[in-house]
Amino acid sequence: MRYLNHQIILKRRTDGLPCAGDFSLGEQWIDGCGAGEVLVRNYYLSVDPAQKGWMGSAVNYASAVVGQPMRALAVGEVLVSQAEGFSVGDFVVGWLGWQEYACVTTDKIQTKVDPTVAPLRYALGALGLNGLTAYIALNDILSPDPEDTVLVSTAAGGVGSIVGQLAKRRGCHIVGLTSSDAKARLCCCEYGYDRVVNYTASDWLQQLKAACPNGVDRYFDMVGGWITDEVIGLMNHSGVHAQVGTAAVEGWSPVPLAPRRERAVLVKELTHKGFIAFNHEHRFDHARRHLLDMIDCGALNYREDIRDGLASAPAALVSLYEGTNTGKTLVRLVD
Repeated sequence: MRYLNHQIILKRRTDGLPCAGDFSLGEQWIDGCGAGEVLVRNYYLSVDPAQKGWMGSAVNYASAVVGQPMRALAVGEVLVSQAEGFSVGDFVVGWLGWQEYACVTTDKIQTKVDPTVAPLRYALGALGLNGLTAYIALNDILSPDPEDTVLVSTAAGGVGSIVGQLAKRRGCHIVGLTSSDAKARLCCCEYGYDRVVNYTASDWLQQLKAACPNGVDRYFDMVGGWITDEVIGLMNHSGVHAQVGTAAVEGWSPVPLAPRRERAVLVKELTHKGFIAFNHEHRFDHARRHLLDMIDCGALNYREDIRDGLASAPAALVSLYEGTNTGKTLVRLVD
């Protein structure tokens, strides 16, 4: 059987914020798959802040390929299998790209997914990259003590919304940063945050100092840039700073100028450590079990921003940097 595959192609690299013009529509016919491959029909596509970095020319841990479907995680159903261990009808999550169908070798598959345990789309969010990042970076890097003040940037996003709830279960004082008053209220009402500051307010830094009267012990940082330049001054002695993203930095070529932080790191004996979830796969199963237990007992609140249709993917990515999304952003191809 032949399949007409529509795709979103990365048209060019960009070292600034992504825009719709960075992509083009493409199509191809797929006649099946070769030895060691599976053909997957994508149901949901993931839209993640990290994709901006994959599109850029600066050195990164991963890179999207110009002229190919945009690099992305997706979840879908195996239609054809020529690979040992995979059967027709299996559901899988992996590096399947922004396209309707993906013919891939099994090294592109992260894991099988049981749709009877949780909705398929959760494999890209609460039980996928977002949840895994939140759980592992919080527990393994920040490892806060009870009553520590934990500051989380992009607190209303797919990762930040989970971090707040996990840190609250550890007995921490949770403070968030987000881009609107509505998102700030959401974080306090649903995600366990004690205080949330809208960083677009003119007096946001004064508000943040008031929300952290005892300083910041642990910083879950998904933005970097000008926001982190100010937060470093609030860090307590022996504080820990987890660098999980750099969404507030528009581009890395040329290297942006910023205040130097070395003196604060030295005097306060701060720990600053990067985190890339894919380097911690040995922790994935444990983290998923914990998150699934929370979901099963109703202890994890989680929101999704779902767009319909393949063509909506570029605009969905742009929305992440406009701050108009709430929760995990997904593109739905199949109900």
